[in-house]
This record gives sequence, structure tokens and C-alpha cells, in this order.
Amino acid sequence: MNQLDGSKQRPLTAGDLLSRGPLRRLGGELFLLDEIDSTNDFLRSRVGETTDGAIACAEHQSAGRGRQGRRWDAPRGSSVLLSVLLLESSDSPLLTQAAMLASLAACEAVALASTCEPAVRWPNDIVLGGRKLGGVLAESFTLPPAERRASLQRALVIGVGINCLQHAGHFQVALAERATSIDLESQRPVDRAAVAGRLVERLDARLAAHAEPDGPARLVSTWKSRCIDIGTHAVLRQDADEFAGTVVDIDDHGDLIVQLDQGGRRHFASATTTRAG
Repeated sequence: MNQLDGSKQRPLTAGDLLSRGPLRRLGGELFLLDEIDSTNDFLRSRVGETTDGAIACAEHQSAGRGRQGRRWDAPRGSSVLLSVLLLESSDSPLLTQAAMLASLAACEAVALASTCEPAVRWPNDIVLGGRKLGGVLAESFTLPPAERRASLQRALVIGVGINCLQHAGHFQVALAERATSIDLESQRPVDRAAVAGRLVERLDARLAAHAEPDGPARLVSTWKSRCIDIGTHAVLRQDADEFAGTVVDIDDHGDLIVQLDQGGRRHFASATTTRAG
């Protein structure tokens, strides 16, 4: 992929990411990385050494990953690429709603830092004008016994990538017609640092809201209001079979509920489902 004009970007700083004032959960530790294989893998490998709410942000990922192992490529300094580490109880609703929370926070961050109003596409895409602007990868795992802290037995790593400065030539040929960036869509110049700061702030605010008694239900309702899938026709693959139908809802766990063309309704979990075509 073509490289960016260096005059249009600079490395993100702690001041950029923590620019919105004191945070409630995130930012106790902050890792600013020039290049790493994956910010998710970086935090996962350090789960016994880092604190809840740790953030890793990279200028470039050499092995960035999307859902189901898909590769995520972006030129150095073109995107906001960060992950957060959270320690949760084994029955935390966040374990199944993390991608919903992060994709909604990313939409809010872009809207606050630009003239763009992104939407979400099930299960983890951030879209603008029908094209992919970014994505979320949420991964959870059981902590080894020595690393468990009181009732916190699960670790959750949430990675977010948002395209900021790319133009058409920066995308792989196969993605050029399906991907976009804020710079391509916004009516004013993009401030990548502002997007990063807003993302951290909105992730923190969304986590605080989610911890309230009605937080998980409110998250689902708000996410659905931004979702472009409901009411559309979809072709999905699950367990080597293909299904077609109309999307009618998203359940509290983030599963897609589809009225099948051949009759009946079926739930599709993101972990086992891909879109056909």
C-alpha cells in the first residue's frame, strides 16, 4: 500500500489519548507503541503484569487482526489503532456485549471529532456511506489461577481500528470499493489525535454507563438505533451452511435474529457466522 504524506500525521501522545480529563476506568497504564504485531496480542501477553483499564496504542501493526483471523492492514500513522484490557467476572454481560459497546463508542468518537455520522453493521463494523470505516475485535479468556483477582476471573481485550487519513490508493485492491476513511468523507480536515482522544473518552463513558443496573439493556437499544442491518436482507454462512433472510432484530447477547426465506427464525452468533459475498 502507498505510504502517507508524513506532513499529515504525527505520532499520538499521552496528551492526545487522555485529553478529555480524568477517566473512570481506563488509562491507569498507557503503552504508546511505534510498531507492534497486534495491540490486542500485546495486552493479552501482559495480562499478569498490567492493570485493569490499561490501553495500548500503536502507530503501525504488522499483524493486525480482524474478526475470525482476517488481516487488518493500515499504513503507518493513518489510523487510530488501540486496545484496552478489562478484568471481569465470569458472568459479566460485557463479555458478550464488548464489540457492541466499542463499536458504538467509536461511532460517537468519530461524530464528535469530525463532520461524519457513522453507523454500525453487525457484528463489529463501523460504516460510513455503506463502506467500512473501522472495526472492533473483542477477545475474552479465563485468567490463570495465579492471576485471578477476587471475583475477577476473566480478561477481556477490546481492540478498535478507525481509518482516519487513508485515500483510495492506501487500501488493498480487494477492499478499495468497500473501505473508506474520515479524510475521504469529512467536510473538514481530520485531526487524528482528536479522534483518538474522543475514542478513549467515549469508551470510558460507555463502560461506566454499562456498569449501571440498566446499562446492558440501554446499550443494546442504542446500538440497534445505529445499526444498518435491521430490515435488510442478508445471506449468512454458519457451520458450513448458507442461510438467507431478513434481519429482524439483535438480541441482548449481540446475536443476529433472521426471518429465514424458507420459513422460521434463526439466531446467528458472531463467533460462528460470516456474511456471504
